[in-house]
Amino acid sequence: MTFKSNNKAAYTADGIPYLWNSGDVTTIPSNETKILASDGASGDFFGISVAIGSGRIVVGAHLDDDAGTSSGSAYIFDLDGNQLTKITASDAAAGDRFGYSVAIGSGRIVVGAHLDGDAGTSSGSAYIFDLDGNQLTKITASDAAAGDRFGYSVAVGSGRIVVGAYLDDDKGPSSGSAYIFDLNGNEIAKITASDGADGDNFGISVAIGSGRIVVGADANDDIQSSSGSAYIFDLNGNEIAKITASDPINKGVFGVSVAAGSGRIVVGAQDEDGATPGSAYIFDLDGNQLNKISSSDGANGDRFGTSVAIGLGRIVVGAYADDDAGSSSGSAYIFDLDGNELTKITASDQAGGDRFGSSVAIGSGRIVVASNQNDDNGTNAGSAYIYETPQVYNLYDAIELRGKT
Repeated sequence: MTFKSNNKAAYTADGIPYLWNSGDVTTIPSNETKILASDGASGDFFGISVAIGSGRIVVGAHLDDDAGTSSGSAYIFDLDGNQLTKITASDAAAGDRFGYSVAIGSGRIVVGAHLDGDAGTSSGSAYIFDLDGNQLTKITASDAAAGDRFGYSVAVGSGRIVVGAYLDDDKGPSSGSAYIFDLNGNEIAKITASDGADGDNFGISVAIGSGRIVVGADANDDIQSSSGSAYIFDLNGNEIAKITASDPINKGVFGVSVAAGSGRIVVGAQDEDGATPGSAYIFDLDGNQLNKISSSDGANGDRFGTSVAIGLGRIVVGAYADDDAGSSSGSAYIFDLDGNELTKITASDQAGGDRFGSSVAIGSGRIVVASNQNDDNGTNAGSAYIYETPQVYNLYDAIELRGKT
């Protein structure tokens, strides 16, 4: 696997050199490290979620059974793939699915448990940890109710934590919502779509980066049935724009995944019906579409866009149902910020059904791609892969490194 850049100008933060990105001439090699849970078991789904930042990698395993069936867990690794610790909720219980969503940023790790029942069945919760895995607090919505699934999606960065509750009913059944917290877990605001409606699933995905909060609503029907949409907010929860695909399709589920950073917003549209390979869209921070990206070798049903990540001057898109090494062996693709495909990555040992690309993350000089149905530790125990990348940043990333966003 290779990554390319033609600009060798350097920026240094805290004594670490970073490369500015502006092109694709020089080839820089990368390697692969596979990580597994130290106590992985069949059905754990290690890799259902991944996050990277602040020198840490976090991997969720929402069907782990340590505190009862599907209580869930998450694992913290260093950048070389050494497991540092395993984390579970202080009040873990069967069925909570702690680890379904994970995020790292601003010196915090956040883990969602969307089926926790503190305020009624599946009201949901999330937990804040420090980078060593010490639990700092548990957060729930101020108006939590049964069935909201608060914690289905989480994001952290720019001094904020965002938690999605995609089945909240404020604007109709399953219209959805999201909540903004400070890093100590104090709720700052609840946000909903300005035009929210029944079944939109606002909050199915959330992201923070470059001074923006992005929330996906993949079942929004404004253009076609479940064509989907996403909404851009500032860090205080003020809506800036609603965005949709320039070429929406029926059940395209635009908004099933979102990412923000490096001065860009990326939205995945995996195509629920499998009538296309799937796609992703690049926007500027004001919501203007810059490009649509798809895989160079895509086939219908690949689910390209099921997961997206952005950072280090790169965009990563997962396609877990790609069939290169067998049915749903999976793949991921790397693009520059303008949407030019740089390379495709697959696991060196992948097999049919692994779903490589089910979740992706980029940061701290690494790309992480999960195979949540890999069978090394038992059927569907799950795994993840780390790839080293050049640390490529643009202006927005440089500012964030220095804590000025």
